[in-house]
Amino acid sequence: MTAPDAAGTNLTHCPKLVVMDLLGTLVEHDRAVRGALAAAFQAHGETIDEDVASIAIGFPGLVGVERILRWLHPSESPHSDSVQSIHDLAVKELVRLVKYADGIQPSHGVERLCRIWHAMGIQVAVTTTLHGDVVKPLLRRFGWDESPPFSALVLSEEVERPTPGPDMILESMRRCGVGVVHEVAKAASRAIGLADAKNLGCGWTVLVDDGTLTTDQIAALGPSAIVDQTEDLLDIWTLPKPLDMALDDEIAKVIRG
Repeated sequence: MTAPDAAGTNLTHCPKLVVMDLLGTLVEHDRAVRGALAAAFQAHGETIDEDVASIAIGFPGLVGVERILRWLHPSESPHSDSVQSIHDLAVKELVRLVKYADGIQPSHGVERLCRIWHAMGIQVAVTTTLHGDVVKPLLRRFGWDESPPFSALVLSEEVERPTPGPDMILESMRRCGVGVVHEVAKAASRAIGLADAKNLGCGWTVLVDDGTLTTDQIAALGPSAIVDQTEDLLDIWTLPKPLDMALDDEIAKVIRG
């Protein structure tokens, strides 16, 4: 974990709300999205690898597809019909993947993390640029449609100015009843997932470092803290000592058994 950033972020004062990107923090991992995008482009006669597909990660679906097309054909303006068709194919493939692919799983320890934060009075909101048709079966697969570990879920299609705009964080604050942006932390694994928080003036920006960003890119972001995996977010702020949630779980199992 890094020291507080140049803005003087206080890591001993806890946020009231932690906003987390769905991909890369709550769910592992975005490789499925890159694969779905590559397959959709292939169906349109365009061959891209996963590195090129990553250009779209973190942006709303149509915007992401358009970014790739502009990278492939910098002298041309992407045709709206092509953008929509590639996007729709990618969504269809992602729906299949989130239902059946073994690699798409909750991040290790994320449910326990959210329970502890909730017990400490810290709310969790989740934001995502994934299409709603993908998010629904994803939540159902993990049982998060009925018992989510978070207080609010905001989709990019629900707001006017999604990432890199501020509205997904602002809507998270509204739904969770948090009115001061400096009391909000943002956790993400992508630069764009932290840029919106920086621009809005969130009190903390935390990078879940999955190895996709270079040292220079991380330095340019200037996150308040860096963790290697989502469960390490528990070590950032000085929290009151909670009951051992794992022990609580075992006791509950014995009682139910």
